[in-house]
Amino acid sequence: MKALQQFPEDFSQPYIISFEFMRRFNVRYLEDDQTFIRKYWQYSYIAPATLIQIITQGTHIALLLKRQDIMQFAAMLPPFLVTLHSLLKASVLIPQTAELSSFIKELGTLWRTKFTESQSKLKNARLWRLNFCIRANYFVTTYGSLQYLILPLLETLVRRYILQQDCELLLPIAASYPFDPTKNWVIYIPVYIFQFYTMFLLIYIYMGSELILISSCALLGIEFLMLKDDLSKIQPNISPANESDDGMPKPTIREFVIRHQHLIRLSQQLDNVFNRMIFIDLLFVGITTCAFSFAGEFARGPIYMLNNYVAVASSLTTVFYVCYYGEILMGASAEIGDQAYKRLWYKGDKHFAMAIWLIIKKSQTPCRITSLKYAFVSLNMFNKVVSTTWSYFSLMNSVYSED
Repeated sequence: MKALQQFPEDFSQPYIISFEFMRRFNVRYLEDDQTFIRKYWQYSYIAPATLIQIITQGTHIALLLKRQDIMQFAAMLPPFLVTLHSLLKASVLIPQTAELSSFIKELGTLWRTKFTESQSKLKNARLWRLNFCIRANYFVTTYGSLQYLILPLLETLVRRYILQQDCELLLPIAASYPFDPTKNWVIYIPVYIFQFYTMFLLIYIYMGSELILISSCALLGIEFLMLKDDLSKIQPNISPANESDDGMPKPTIREFVIRHQHLIRLSQQLDNVFNRMIFIDLLFVGITTCAFSFAGEFARGPIYMLNNYVAVASSLTTVFYVCYYGEILMGASAEIGDQAYKRLWYKGDKHFAMAIWLIIKKSQTPCRITSLKYAFVSLNMFNKVVSTTWSYFSLMNSVYSED
């Protein structure tokens, strides 16, 4: 993408898919030079479309609850939760567009282009893993969503024109409109296209925001790991002109401290952007995953059942990657303190010893991303999410079995 061309290729590569997803919802990063109208005019149709989608779905959910139609309610609940989740994420993330653009620009400017052999191997391994994670999420989300939304149309065509059955016209998302959307093909096709387009818009903001968070955590974690390697080469009172065994200039303690402080500030900026979105994720992910599992039990066929279970896997995998890279960021920033303990600080002058003390002191509070500045995003959080999801699912099964 043009906005990312100013940065090194290995830095910009993980952001390409997420930027494209967000751009389709008209969330544009690193494009501050555009006029207000050019930047926001697309919301003139995106906002009404998504608003109509959530209102019609919510109205239909209320009708199903009134009728106590469990099977239809189970099928309708997951897409409604995804719609609501996506809109809430958009509401907290879109106002942070300038802040996130600033973070990406600063991290991209800070991103180093020269590496030692050991640093290059470590960086390449981490980036390969990150890019694999992003591509996997992209394919599972895109093709899973496409199958979920296109299957009702395919079923309608097969049953009507191949099996010669007199079946109703099926929409991807059940919703209540002031007219009958399945009355005839003339009404049905535009409504189907509207739902298909609107749901994909919501899926783009849903997944795009997660992929940007994952990429940012991973790239920031890589910078901390490179910094740890730099610290292992710093000796007391080393001259800036001296070179290490691989021909790279040895970093000075002053250069290290400046870079370390910069990365700490960037991690705080990243948390400021995403902590509210993470809270919304944690609020919804358990019940949404449980709803897809529950809908799978009431699915009207094996393919519909598979669609719901793919959604479960996709949701949990995304949360796992967020928690995993949150853990990586925490560990990488804390390991700098461990490396500082190993430096021969007692052989240096007073300024060197003070710098090492400050590095250790700063590293005792690892850099973290949080949920509302309270709960730390880590693998322990993922364990709690899975445990909570299982509790919700068991409760829903118990209630249904009693009925």
